[in-house]
Amino acid sequence: MQNIQPLFDEIENRMASLDEFRKCPRGNLRITVTDEALGFFLRPRIADFLKKYPEISVEISTDLRLIDIVDEGFDAGVRLGELVTQGMISVRVSPDIAFAVVGSPSYFSRHAAPKKPDALHEQNCIGVRLPTHGKIYPWRFRQKGKELKFQPAGQFVCNTVFSARDACLDGIGLAYIPKIVVEEDIKNGALISVLEPFCLTHLGFHLFYPRHHRYSMPLSLFVEEMKVK
Repeated sequence: MQNIQPLFDEIENRMASLDEFRKCPRGNLRITVTDEALGFFLRPRIADFLKKYPEISVEISTDLRLIDIVDEGFDAGVRLGELVTQGMISVRVSPDIAFAVVGSPSYFSRHAAPKKPDALHEQNCIGVRLPTHGKIYPWRFRQKGKELKFQPAGQFVCNTVFSARDACLDGIGLAYIPKIVVEEDIKNGALISVLEPFCLTHLGFHLFYPRHHRYSMPLSLFVEEMKVK
């Protein structure tokens, strides 16, 4: 019995440590997100999460690339739902994302506003180059029940939606962009939205992570804080 007692003491100590960990969880999380997901949806939730769990630290890396989060050492990623890698557990962290084609009043003073997607061939279209495969992101529309893809061409290419918005504000051309990024600019008249009947709504942002990470308490708590309630 004396030989067994130390084992019981060890088990009791470990259970006490686990109980203490549950009361005050600790750990480090590395999350890859896009700029717009962070700025418009996650930022206030992350601030609340860090206040709630002072022993958990979070490292955020903003990136448009479609990366292998396991290979690059991330605990989780946030991307549009349609871009989430198959086999991952995913949780919605935003509503669906409407896209818009926008241009400035100064641009439209020099160019007629397009009435249909086909007319975009006559416009100076701002491209956003995707870092994953180096191609320009195609603009997608729905016309007569069918989905159309348009490959933008023009004088200016950038690699973030915020740069595309700024180029629009500068009167360079038209951009195809998440509406949340330009909503205020549309409201105050700095940008004008066109082709609204044809623009698509994409699946919202999802937080995704590999199945073997589902037992991580810091990640489970983070997921619970980030997901759409």
